[in-house]
Amino acid sequence: MKCIFIVYNIAIHDEILEALKKVDLSDYTRWEEVTGVGEKSGPHLNTHIWPAKNSAMIIVAEEEKVALLMEEIRSLQEEMPGVGLKAFCLALEDCI
Repeated sequence: MKCIFIVYNIAIHDEILEALKKVDLSDYTRWEEVTGVGEKSGPHLNTHIWPAKNSAMIIVAEEEKVALLMEEIRSLQEEMPGVGLKAFCLALEDCI
């Protein structure tokens, strides 16, 4: 098992859900509104000056599906450069 932590511009939430659907993943936990500053996307701070905001999602799945989802995320990054999309794949030692 592995987990993927995704942080993305809230504007592309539907595209993220579509990527999950493509690889047959339906279980996730989402933080609806998070803020931060990305090297390529800049500030997403949900303020008057920096109005963009992000969502974050964590998915736990088998390694094969995680690899497929990472490919989908890479494709989205290529299609929408600078929009704000990062994914981190982490080893999962224990899950109950």
